[in-house]
Amino acid sequence: MNDVRRLGRYVLGREIGRGERGAVFEATEPGAGRTLAIKLFRIDIAADPDAYVRALGRSVLAVSGLRHPGVVRLLDQGVATDGQPWVASERPDARSLRQLLDVLPRMSFEWVRSIGLQVADALACAHAAGVVHGGLKASNILIDGDGRVSVTDFGLPVPSPDALPAMPQYLAPEQVQGLAPDARSDVFSLGALMFEMLAGRPPFGSPLTGSLATVLENIAHAPTPTPSALDPEVPPDLDIVVMRSLAKSPVDRYADAGALAVALRGAVVDAAGAPARAAQEATQPAPGVEEASPPYRRGRSGKPSAPVEDVLAELAADIDAFSARGTPDVSIAPTPAGRPAARSGRESAPAAVAFPTLTDVPVPRPATPPVTPAAHASAPVTAAQPVAASSSLLADLAGEAQRIRAHAMQMQRGEQAARSGAEQALSQRLMRVRDYFTQLSAQLNVIRPQVARDYPLLGLGVLRGLSWLTSDVNTRQRGAEAPDQLARVSLSWLLRGQSVLRCERDALSADALRAALKEHGLRFEEQPSRDDYGRLRAQVFDVAPEVRGRAELVADFATLTLRLTLQNVERFGVVDYTPPADDAGNEWLDELVRLLLGQPSRFPTLARLIVPSAG
Repeated sequence: MNDVRRLGRYVLGREIGRGERGAVFEATEPGAGRTLAIKLFRIDIAADPDAYVRALGRSVLAVSGLRHPGVVRLLDQGVATDGQPWVASERPDARSLRQLLDVLPRMSFEWVRSIGLQVADALACAHAAGVVHGGLKASNILIDGDGRVSVTDFGLPVPSPDALPAMPQYLAPEQVQGLAPDARSDVFSLGALMFEMLAGRPPFGSPLTGSLATVLENIAHAPTPTPSALDPEVPPDLDIVVMRSLAKSPVDRYADAGALAVALRGAVVDAAGAPARAAQEATQPAPGVEEASPPYRRGRSGKPSAPVEDVLAELAADIDAFSARGTPDVSIAPTPAGRPAARSGRESAPAAVAFPTLTDVPVPRPATPPVTPAAHASAPVTAAQPVAASSSLLADLAGEAQRIRAHAMQMQRGEQAARSGAEQALSQRLMRVRDYFTQLSAQLNVIRPQVARDYPLLGLGVLRGLSWLTSDVNTRQRGAEAPDQLARVSLSWLLRGQSVLRCERDALSADALRAALKEHGLRFEEQPSRDDYGRLRAQVFDVAPEVRGRAELVADFATLTLRLTLQNVERFGVVDYTPPADDAGNEWLDELVRLLLGQPSRFPTLARLIVPSAG
C-alpha cells in the first residue's frame, strides 16, 4: 500500500504550518534531491473559487520574475486533483519575525534598523517591478541564524472582495477603507512592524487584546502614538522614520520602500551617535554575530549567536513560512492559446524550463431565461410612474444603505475571523502546556523527588517528608463545535510519606474533621475510642501520609481567557490564578513546577491571583 502523497513531481512530507488561507508542507523533489516547501491554498473560503485560482496564478507568475536576495524565490505552481492550487518554493533554515517577537517583544535598536532595512530593500525591488506585497505582516518575514531577512507571500489575492485577514493590525488606512494597496501601503505596514519591534505592541492594537472593529477604527482614524512615547530610549532617527511611515495619508509617507530604505540607512541608532551606514549594513548581518554582551537589553549593539533560542526549534513553522533563495533561473512557459493573457507580460519569456500555469476553469454562469417582448408589454406601468420621478433619490439612498450593509458584513466577517484565530491560539497554548506537562510527568515519575513542603492539617499535626510518587496528564476537547481544540489540561499527582498522622476528635468535632479530610482528598481510617465502661470517648483518625494535588488549566472561549486552578499545592485547598500572557513562554511553567515541589518560586509574582468575590 502506497501512502505517499504527490503533487506533480514533488512528494509531500509533514505539515509545518497552517493558517487561514491554507497549509504548508515539507516536500522533496526525488530527481533533484532537494527539500522545499509547498503551500496548498484553500478555495472553500473564496467567493469565486475559479477566479481566485486564476488570480493566484497571475500573482505567482509576476512574483516569480523578482530577483533579489531578500525576496522569496518561487519554483513551481499547479492545481491538485481536488482543485486546490499550490505553490512550491525552497525552504531556508529560518524563523519568522512573529516567532522572534513572541520571544523578544522589544528588540535592540540595531535589530530593528537591520530587519527594517532589509525588508525595505526587498520591497523596493518588488515596487520597481510593479509588484505590491499588500499583506506584509510578521509571519511572512523570515530571519535566518545569520540575521539575513527574506520576505514571502508577495501579492497574494484576497479570497473575496470583502475579506479581511484575521490579524489586520498591519493594514494601511486605505486598505481598511476598501481601496487597493500600493507601494505606500507596504511602507505603512513595515512602519507598523518596526513600531511593534520598538514598543512591544502594534501601534493600533490587536484583535487578541481588543475587538476587530476597534483595531480597524484606530488604523483609519485614531492618532498614531510615537514609539518614544512608550519607550523614551528609542533613538530620535528611528522615531521619525517610523512616524513618517505611519502617516494616515499616503501622500505624507515615503513614496515607496526605496525611499524608506534610504532613510533607514542614514538613521542613527547607537548610543554614541555614530550613524550606521548602508555599506556596513550590507556586509554585517543583524542578529547573527556573537559578541560578549547579550543584546537583550534595549539599545545595545551586541548580537547573539542566533536570533532565536533553541525552544523555537520545537515550534511549528509559521503559517506562511515557505520561501526560496539562490535557485536556478526559472522561465515561464508561454500562455497556451485560448487562455486569458496575464497582466505581467512575462508570458513571452523563453521556456527552457517550464513553469506550469494554472488551469483556467471557465466560471459557470446560470442560464437566464429569455424575456419576451410580450411580457414587457403586458406589465403594468402606471404604478411605476410615480416612483420614477424620485428614482434618483431612492437610488442614492439605496446605494448608501448597501454600503452600510456591506461595511457591517465586512466587520462581522472580520470579527468572526479574528475570534476564530484567537480561539485557535488559545487552544494551541493549551497544547503547549499539555506537551510540557507530559514531559514533566514522565521525568518526575522516574526521579520521584522529595517535596520540600509541610502540609499542616487543621491544627492536628503536619504531613511532612512527602515524595513524588506518580502523576498523569488528562485533557478534554472543546466539543462538537471545535473537536480539534483543547478546552482543558490537567496534571494530577500523588505525594506519599512514611509516617501516618494519628489524631483524636470528640463526637462533635469529628464530623467537621471527616468532612475536611474528604474535601482535601485525603485517605483515612477511623475507629471509636471507648472508656473502661464502654462509653464513646472520641473518634481516632489515622490519616495516610498522602497528598493528591492538581494543576488544571481551563480555557473560557467566551471571554478568550485562561484560568489555572491549583489544588493542594501551596496548602490544602483550591486557589485560582490567571496565568501570564502567552509571550511569557515557558518561564511561568518552570516557576509553577518549583512551586509544586516546594522550592522558592516566582510564580505568584508572574501570575495574577483570582480573589473570590464576597457574594
